[in-house]
Amino acid sequence: MTARGLLFALTGAALPAVLGAHSPSEGAEAMPPRLPVILSTDCGTEIDDQWAVICLMISPHIDPLGFIGNHARNGLDGQKARATILDVLENRLGAAQHPPVFAGSDGPLSAPDRPNDNDGVRFLLDHSKRYSPTDRLNVLIIGSHTDVASAILADPSIVQRTRVVMMGMYAWPRGDDEWNVKNDPDAARVVFDSGVPLVVGCSEVCKRDLSFTTEECQALVGGIGPCGAWLAKSFADYGGRLDMDGRKVWPIWDCITGAYLLGFAQVTEYHRPRLGPDLLFDHANPQGQMTWVTRVDTERFWADYAAKLKAWTAAKGEAPKP
Repeated sequence: MTARGLLFALTGAALPAVLGAHSPSEGAEAMPPRLPVILSTDCGTEIDDQWAVICLMISPHIDPLGFIGNHARNGLDGQKARATILDVLENRLGAAQHPPVFAGSDGPLSAPDRPNDNDGVRFLLDHSKRYSPTDRLNVLIIGSHTDVASAILADPSIVQRTRVVMMGMYAWPRGDDEWNVKNDPDAARVVFDSGVPLVVGCSEVCKRDLSFTTEECQALVGGIGPCGAWLAKSFADYGGRLDMDGRKVWPIWDCITGAYLLGFAQVTEYHRPRLGPDLLFDHANPQGQMTWVTRVDTERFWADYAAKLKAWTAAKGEAPKP
């Protein structure tokens, strides 16, 4: 049995709701079609992108086709982000074989209508051509929008073949943004204005539903092999903390995208506002609809994450701590 097959046997008994729409054909065996995903990430900015990369890799229902590392305003560039993704895949997960990893943009769009050209953008454009309006490629944005916007500017028809799931914006109906969108506002406007099907997971929901303390993180993953121990140590060593009801916590922001794909999120439909110059939502002239994540089932999502990491660890022959 392959590692993916073993992972499905160990974790795939209950099919998440969002995947239920991708039901196997009559008489098909066991594993349903996996959700195709390309991830665009500023991996290395802090600790949450690494959790999101791992989430995609250990989930048998997701087919990670490739990763694109891109920039952030703390000095991260495409090559540095790529190196961090490779470290997660090869040194932390121990994945001898993994999807391709590309360096994306080193900085924002030079002009609102001028795409950046790099290996990541070309990979996204090429792979998108295998999909259609009835079978879309899921493009996850957990960093700047630069490379996805560049693909849209280079070939506007890509919006007919893709769906974007992003972590960004502060809250509804305010909008605003603390990091991802702010790293390239012009690129975010390209994505919002393009009409591509769009799912937004905002900071407000991440803080409420995807935060835990150092002790809670250790209890969740600290005993699950070398990768879990590394995740727990990285979380403990990270300096950022928020005070929530007397608890010192930090959100694993970017996992909201995986929670959505795996069926652990509640959503609603809102009109699609424009992004104002201050990144506040302009509701005066909406442009169709978008999907907004309103809640993540915290307990179920983290239990599922831990179970899949245990299965991955078992498939690799690494014994978790009792």
